[in-house]
Amino acid sequence: MTKKKCTYNIIIPHHNNPFLLRRCLDSIPQREDIQVIVVDDNSDAKYIDEVQAACDAHPNTHFFLTTEGRGAGFARNKALKQVNSKWVIFSDADDYFLPEAFTIFDQYQDSEADIICFNSACRFSDTGEESNRSEHITKMIDAFLTTPNEETEGQLRYNYNEPWGKMIRAALIFDNNIQFEETRWANDVHFSTAIGVHAKQIAADKRQVYCVTVSRGSLVHQHSIESRRCRYEVQLRNNQYLRQVGKPQFQTSLMYSLRWAAHYGGIKAVWDFIKLGRKYKANFFIGANKWIKNYFISRKEYKGKEQYIQQS
Repeated sequence: MTKKKCTYNIIIPHHNNPFLLRRCLDSIPQREDIQVIVVDDNSDAKYIDEVQAACDAHPNTHFFLTTEGRGAGFARNKALKQVNSKWVIFSDADDYFLPEAFTIFDQYQDSEADIICFNSACRFSDTGEESNRSEHITKMIDAFLTTPNEETEGQLRYNYNEPWGKMIRAALIFDNNIQFEETRWANDVHFSTAIGVHAKQIAADKRQVYCVTVSRGSLVHQHSIESRRCRYEVQLRNNQYLRQVGKPQFQTSLMYSLRWAAHYGGIKAVWDFIKLGRKYKANFFIGANKWIKNYFISRKEYKGKEQYIQQS
Protein backbone atom coordinates (compact mmCIF):
# COMPACT_ATOMS: atom_id res chain seq x y z
CA MET A 1 0.00 0.00 0.00
CA THR A 2 1.32 3.42 -0.96
CA LYS A 3 0.86 5.69 2.04
CA LYS A 4 -0.91 8.61 0.44
CA LYS A 5 -1.90 11.26 2.98
CA CYS A 6 -5.66 11.42 3.40
CA THR A 7 -8.30 12.74 5.76
CA TYR A 8 -9.79 9.44 6.86
CA ASN A 9 -8.55 5.88 7.14
CA ILE A 10 -11.40 3.41 7.62
CA ILE A 11 -10.19 0.20 9.28
CA ILE A 12 -12.25 -2.97 8.78
CA PRO A 13 -11.23 -6.40 10.09
CA HIS A 14 -12.91 -9.26 8.21
CA HIS A 15 -13.50 -12.97 8.70
CA ASN A 16 -15.59 -15.26 6.50
CA ASN A 17 -18.34 -12.85 5.46
CA PRO A 18 -17.59 -11.21 2.08
CA PHE A 19 -21.27 -10.47 1.37
CA LEU A 20 -21.62 -8.23 4.42
CA LEU A 21 -18.16 -6.77 3.83
CA ARG A 22 -19.33 -5.63 0.40
CA ARG A 23 -22.37 -3.97 2.00
CA CYS A 24 -20.06 -2.15 4.41
CA LEU A 25 -17.77 -0.99 1.59
CA ASP A 26 -20.78 0.15 -0.45
CA SER A 27 -21.71 2.49 2.41
CA ILE A 28 -18.39 4.37 2.21
CA PRO A 29 -18.14 7.22 -0.35
CA GLN A 30 -15.60 6.90 -3.14
CA ARG A 31 -13.38 9.89 -2.40
CA GLU A 32 -9.64 10.46 -2.70
CA ASP A 33 -9.42 11.65 0.88
CA ILE A 34 -10.97 8.42 2.21
CA GLN A 35 -8.70 5.37 2.25
CA VAL A 36 -10.12 2.04 3.42
CA ILE A 37 -7.94 -0.68 4.97
CA VAL A 38 -9.43 -4.19 5.05
CA VAL A 39 -7.44 -6.81 6.94
CA ASP A 40 -8.67 -10.38 6.59
CA ASP A 41 -8.26 -12.50 9.70
CA ASN A 42 -7.47 -15.89 8.19
CA SER A 43 -10.77 -16.46 6.37
CA ASP A 44 -11.45 -19.87 4.85
CA ALA A 45 -9.81 -20.23 1.46
CA LYS A 46 -13.17 -20.40 -0.32
CA TYR A 47 -13.90 -16.79 0.67
CA ILE A 48 -10.61 -15.11 -0.24
CA ASP A 49 -11.38 -14.49 -3.92
CA GLU A 50 -14.74 -12.93 -2.98
CA VAL A 51 -13.09 -10.67 -0.41
CA GLN A 52 -10.47 -9.61 -2.93
CA ALA A 53 -13.16 -8.91 -5.52
CA ALA A 54 -15.17 -6.84 -3.05
CA CYS A 55 -12.12 -4.72 -2.27
CA ASP A 56 -11.09 -4.41 -5.91
CA ALA A 57 -14.56 -3.09 -6.76
CA HIS A 58 -14.01 -0.13 -4.44
CA PRO A 59 -11.20 2.27 -5.40
CA ASN A 60 -9.02 3.48 -2.54
CA THR A 61 -9.63 0.21 -0.67
CA HIS A 62 -6.53 -1.76 0.29
CA PHE A 63 -6.73 -5.44 1.17
CA PHE A 64 -4.30 -7.29 3.44
CA LEU A 65 -4.44 -11.01 4.11
CA THR A 66 -3.29 -12.52 7.40
CA THR A 67 -3.03 -16.22 8.06
CA GLU A 68 -2.18 -16.21 11.76
CA GLY A 69 -5.82 -16.44 12.87
CA ARG A 70 -5.23 -14.24 15.91
CA GLY A 71 -8.50 -12.34 15.82
CA ALA A 72 -9.84 -8.87 15.12
CA GLY A 73 -7.46 -7.17 17.56
CA PHE A 74 -4.46 -8.52 15.65
CA ALA A 75 -6.06 -7.51 12.33
CA ARG A 76 -6.74 -3.98 13.59
CA ASN A 77 -3.16 -3.63 14.82
CA LYS A 78 -1.90 -4.72 11.41
CA ALA A 79 -4.15 -2.12 9.79
CA LEU A 80 -2.91 0.65 12.08
CA LYS A 81 0.58 0.16 10.62
CA GLN A 82 -0.81 1.31 7.26
CA VAL A 83 -2.54 4.44 8.53
CA ASN A 84 -1.53 7.76 7.00
CA SER A 85 -4.46 10.00 7.76
CA LYS A 86 -5.60 12.73 10.10
CA TRP A 87 -8.54 10.70 11.41
CA VAL A 88 -9.07 6.98 11.98
CA ILE A 89 -12.56 5.45 11.87
CA PHE A 90 -13.28 1.82 12.72
CA SER A 91 -15.99 -0.42 11.35
CA ASP A 92 -16.85 -4.07 11.71
CA ALA A 93 -17.34 -5.91 8.43
CA ASP A 94 -20.96 -6.81 9.21
CA ASP A 95 -21.93 -3.20 10.02
CA TYR A 96 -22.27 -0.20 7.72
CA PHE A 97 -22.27 3.59 7.62
CA LEU A 98 -25.48 5.57 7.33
CA PRO A 99 -26.03 7.80 4.25
CA GLU A 100 -25.14 11.13 5.96
CA ALA A 101 -22.20 9.77 7.93
CA PHE A 102 -19.36 11.34 6.00
CA THR A 103 -21.19 14.63 5.55
CA ILE A 104 -21.32 14.73 9.34
CA PHE A 105 -17.69 13.60 9.71
CA ASP A 106 -16.59 16.38 7.36
CA GLN A 107 -18.03 18.96 9.75
CA TYR A 108 -15.44 17.82 12.31
CA GLN A 109 -12.36 17.63 10.07
CA ASP A 110 -10.81 20.66 11.79
CA SER A 111 -12.08 19.92 15.28
CA GLU A 112 -9.74 20.52 18.21
CA ALA A 113 -11.05 17.36 19.87
CA ASP A 114 -9.04 14.14 19.75
CA ILE A 115 -12.19 11.97 19.78
CA ILE A 116 -15.66 12.76 18.49
CA CYS A 117 -18.36 10.30 19.56
CA PHE A 118 -21.56 9.78 17.57
CA ASN A 119 -24.77 7.86 18.01
CA SER A 120 -25.30 4.61 16.14
CA ALA A 121 -28.40 2.82 14.93
CA CYS A 122 -28.71 -0.88 15.65
CA ARG A 123 -30.63 -3.52 13.70
CA PHE A 124 -30.95 -7.28 13.56
CA SER A 125 -29.08 -8.33 10.44
CA ASP A 126 -31.62 -10.86 9.19
CA THR A 127 -34.90 -9.03 9.84
CA GLY A 128 -33.87 -5.36 9.78
CA GLU A 129 -35.78 -4.74 13.00
CA GLU A 130 -34.37 -2.31 15.53
CA SER A 131 -32.25 -3.65 18.39
CA ASN A 132 -31.00 -2.00 21.57
CA ARG A 133 -27.33 -3.01 21.33
CA SER A 134 -26.15 0.62 21.13
CA GLU A 135 -28.63 2.01 23.67
CA HIS A 136 -25.94 2.43 26.34
CA ILE A 137 -23.96 4.68 23.99
CA THR A 138 -27.00 6.84 23.31
CA LYS A 139 -27.48 7.30 27.05
CA MET A 140 -23.85 8.33 27.57
CA ILE A 141 -23.88 10.82 24.70
CA ASP A 142 -27.20 12.30 25.78
CA ALA A 143 -25.95 12.70 29.36
CA PHE A 144 -22.70 14.34 28.21
CA LEU A 145 -24.48 16.79 25.91
CA THR A 146 -27.28 17.58 28.35
CA THR A 147 -25.27 17.78 31.57
CA PRO A 148 -21.56 18.14 30.79
CA ASN A 149 -19.54 17.48 33.93
CA GLU A 150 -16.71 15.26 35.15
CA GLU A 151 -19.01 12.27 35.62
CA THR A 152 -20.73 12.35 32.22
CA GLU A 153 -17.48 13.11 30.40
CA GLY A 154 -15.71 10.31 32.24
CA GLN A 155 -18.41 7.82 31.29
CA LEU A 156 -17.99 8.74 27.62
CA ARG A 157 -14.19 8.71 27.80
CA TYR A 158 -13.69 5.48 29.72
CA ASN A 159 -16.84 3.36 29.35
CA TYR A 160 -17.64 3.67 25.63
CA ASN A 161 -15.82 0.41 24.98
CA GLU A 162 -16.46 0.03 21.26
CA PRO A 163 -14.10 1.55 18.64
CA TRP A 164 -16.85 2.23 16.08
CA GLY A 165 -19.06 5.32 16.07
CA LYS A 166 -16.05 7.57 16.65
CA MET A 167 -13.63 9.80 14.81
CA ILE A 168 -10.23 9.30 16.44
CA ARG A 169 -7.25 11.55 15.75
CA ALA A 170 -4.50 9.34 14.35
CA ALA A 171 -1.82 11.22 16.28
CA LEU A 172 -3.57 10.32 19.55
CA ILE A 173 -3.13 6.62 18.75
CA PHE A 174 0.47 6.80 17.56
CA ASP A 175 1.85 9.38 19.99
CA ASN A 176 0.70 7.19 22.88
CA ASN A 177 1.44 3.80 21.26
CA ILE A 178 -2.12 2.57 21.81
CA GLN A 179 -2.95 -0.86 20.41
CA PHE A 180 -5.71 -3.43 20.58
CA GLU A 181 -5.37 -6.44 22.82
CA GLU A 182 -5.07 -9.60 20.76
CA THR A 183 -7.69 -11.56 22.66
CA ARG A 184 -10.40 -13.60 20.97
CA TRP A 185 -13.15 -11.64 22.71
CA ALA A 186 -13.31 -8.01 23.88
CA ASN A 187 -10.11 -7.00 22.10
CA ASP A 188 -11.33 -3.41 21.82
CA VAL A 189 -12.02 -2.58 25.49
CA HIS A 190 -8.54 -1.44 26.53
CA PHE A 191 -7.98 0.46 23.27
CA SER A 192 -11.21 2.39 23.76
CA THR A 193 -10.37 3.22 27.38
CA ALA A 194 -6.77 4.19 26.61
CA ILE A 195 -7.72 6.69 23.89
CA GLY A 196 -10.14 8.24 26.40
CA VAL A 197 -7.38 8.49 29.00
CA HIS A 198 -4.93 10.18 26.63
CA ALA A 199 -7.35 12.45 24.74
CA LYS A 200 -6.89 16.11 25.67
CA GLN A 201 -10.40 16.96 24.54
CA ILE A 202 -13.44 14.96 23.46
CA ALA A 203 -16.67 15.97 21.73
CA ALA A 204 -19.98 14.33 20.95
CA ASP A 205 -22.75 14.64 18.39
CA LYS A 206 -26.19 13.10 18.90
CA ARG A 207 -26.66 12.31 15.20
CA GLN A 208 -26.40 8.72 14.01
CA VAL A 209 -23.56 7.90 11.62
CA TYR A 210 -23.27 4.11 11.80
CA CYS A 211 -25.45 1.01 11.96
CA VAL A 212 -24.25 -1.81 14.17
CA THR A 213 -25.93 -5.11 13.42
CA VAL A 214 -26.81 -8.12 15.54
CA SER A 215 -25.83 -11.28 13.69
CA ARG A 216 -26.40 -14.91 14.58
CA GLY A 217 -23.27 -16.46 16.12
CA SER A 218 -21.13 -13.31 15.96
CA LEU A 219 -18.35 -13.03 18.55
CA VAL A 220 -20.33 -10.58 20.65
CA HIS A 221 -23.08 -13.21 20.98
CA GLN A 222 -20.92 -16.27 21.55
CA HIS A 223 -21.52 -17.33 25.13
CA SER A 224 -19.49 -20.03 26.81
CA ILE A 225 -17.38 -20.28 29.92
CA GLU A 226 -14.32 -19.69 27.72
CA SER A 227 -15.71 -16.47 26.21
CA ARG A 228 -16.98 -15.20 29.57
CA ARG A 229 -13.62 -15.86 31.23
CA CYS A 230 -11.79 -14.03 28.44
CA ARG A 231 -14.12 -11.02 28.68
CA TYR A 232 -13.84 -11.06 32.47
CA GLU A 233 -10.04 -11.00 32.44
CA VAL A 234 -10.10 -8.14 29.93
CA GLN A 235 -12.43 -6.31 32.32
CA LEU A 236 -10.12 -7.00 35.27
CA ARG A 237 -7.13 -5.62 33.38
CA ASN A 238 -9.10 -2.58 32.28
CA ASN A 239 -10.30 -1.86 35.82
CA GLN A 240 -6.71 -2.21 37.02
CA TYR A 241 -5.62 0.26 34.33
CA LEU A 242 -8.27 2.78 35.41
CA ARG A 243 -6.99 2.54 38.99
CA GLN A 244 -3.44 3.07 37.79
CA VAL A 245 -4.35 6.26 35.90
CA GLY A 246 -6.32 7.64 38.83
CA LYS A 247 -9.84 6.99 37.51
CA PRO A 248 -11.09 4.21 39.81
CA GLN A 249 -14.62 5.67 39.89
CA PHE A 250 -15.10 4.56 36.28
CA GLN A 251 -14.36 0.87 36.87
CA THR A 252 -17.14 -1.45 35.76
CA SER A 253 -19.00 -3.87 37.99
CA LEU A 254 -17.80 -7.48 38.04
CA MET A 255 -21.14 -8.94 39.08
CA TYR A 256 -22.36 -9.32 35.50
CA SER A 257 -19.38 -11.60 34.76
CA LEU A 258 -19.83 -13.56 37.98
CA ARG A 259 -23.48 -14.13 37.13
CA TRP A 260 -22.53 -15.56 33.74
CA ALA A 261 -19.84 -17.70 35.37
CA ALA A 262 -22.50 -19.21 37.62
CA HIS A 263 -24.81 -19.73 34.64
CA TYR A 264 -22.25 -21.57 32.50
CA GLY A 265 -19.96 -23.21 35.04
CA GLY A 266 -21.68 -23.26 38.41
CA ILE A 267 -19.98 -22.66 41.73
CA LYS A 268 -16.65 -24.03 40.48
CA ALA A 269 -16.49 -21.38 37.74
CA VAL A 270 -17.52 -18.62 40.16
CA TRP A 271 -14.70 -19.61 42.51
CA ASP A 272 -12.27 -19.64 39.58
CA PHE A 273 -13.43 -16.12 38.62
CA ILE A 274 -13.04 -14.90 42.20
CA LYS A 275 -9.47 -16.26 42.40
CA LEU A 276 -8.66 -14.57 39.09
CA GLY A 277 -10.11 -11.32 40.39
CA ARG A 278 -7.98 -11.51 43.52
CA LYS A 279 -4.92 -11.81 41.27
CA TYR A 280 -5.79 -8.37 39.87
CA LYS A 281 -6.67 -6.99 43.34
CA ALA A 282 -10.22 -6.45 42.10
CA ASN A 283 -12.98 -4.77 44.07
CA PHE A 284 -15.94 -7.14 43.76
CA PHE A 285 -18.33 -4.60 45.25
CA ILE A 286 -18.03 -1.94 42.54
CA GLY A 287 -21.50 -0.68 41.75
CA ALA A 288 -23.07 -2.77 44.51
CA ASN A 289 -25.90 -0.25 44.87
CA LYS A 290 -26.84 -0.91 41.23
CA TRP A 291 -26.65 -4.73 41.17
CA ILE A 292 -30.39 -5.30 41.04
CA LYS A 293 -30.89 -2.53 38.49
CA ASN A 294 -28.06 -3.87 36.33
CA TYR A 295 -29.47 -7.38 36.53
CA PHE A 296 -32.74 -6.25 34.97
CA ILE A 297 -30.88 -4.10 32.42
CA SER A 298 -28.86 -7.15 31.35
CA ARG A 299 -32.05 -9.20 31.01
CA LYS A 300 -33.58 -6.47 28.85
CA GLU A 301 -30.42 -6.32 26.74
CA TYR A 302 -30.75 -9.99 25.73
CA LYS A 303 -34.53 -10.11 25.51
CA GLY A 304 -35.48 -11.10 21.98
CA LYS A 305 -31.87 -11.99 21.07
CA GLU A 306 -31.94 -15.60 22.22
CA GLN A 307 -31.91 -16.96 18.68
CA TYR A 308 -28.71 -14.98 17.97
CA ILE A 309 -26.81 -16.30 20.99
CA GLN A 310 -24.44 -19.14 20.27
CA GLN A 311 -23.87 -21.19 23.42
CA SER A 312 -21.38 -23.94 24.02
